[in-house]
Amino acid sequence: MIKNFIALTFFIFILGNNSFAQVQLSLWGGVNNSSFGGNPPEDAGYGDIRGLAAGANLDFHPSTDFVISLEPSFEQRGSTIDIHLEEGLEDTTLKFKVKQNYFGLGLMFKVNAGNFFVGSGLSAQLLSSAKLEYESQEKDIKDKFINYDALAFFNIGYKIPIGGPSLFVELRYIQGLINIRSDENESDTEIYLSNFKSTGLRLSTGILIPL
Repeated sequence: MIKNFIALTFFIFILGNNSFAQVQLSLWGGVNNSSFGGNPPEDAGYGDIRGLAAGANLDFHPSTDFVISLEPSFEQRGSTIDIHLEEGLEDTTLKFKVKQNYFGLGLMFKVNAGNFFVGSGLSAQLLSSAKLEYESQEKDIKDKFINYDALAFFNIGYKIPIGGPSLFVELRYIQGLINIRSDENESDTEIYLSNFKSTGLRLSTGILIPL
């Protein structure tokens, strides 16, 4: 799946160099507000975690209002996992935090409507690291996840022209398409006996530069 996606983006890049009249480059940074979707462990729930995101877009314009964009990115995602335990008359909540770093390559289609734009696309992601944080201690848990993820996303944004370049702000909804938990590594701890799918929102801002 990842190889097919990369081949498709490479084909569009070659086609864009030969056919598209206008090319733009954007540089952006933002904040992810993400969590795990899917089925949580028994007596547990997922919560949001915030992380940084940064990247660039290479936009090809086959027409004035339609854009095909390639997006390399770095993203921090993850989730909190709260496990509720009943011990006699007392209830205890164990609070875990999963922090993940990903490098991604996205393919996006956008439609411009004046200064507004809407779009959607797919992103292939490679897992760089994964840490479990509990009571100020961290543990490497990269082996608990598969090494890749696939995301679908939907975005809306607004551009502010400043001469030739434009500033922009964008809000994006992210939904994981696959279960990223590794089936090869089971644990006696119930925190791992669940399905993990990335989900969340990303707010970003950047600059769009005509080339």
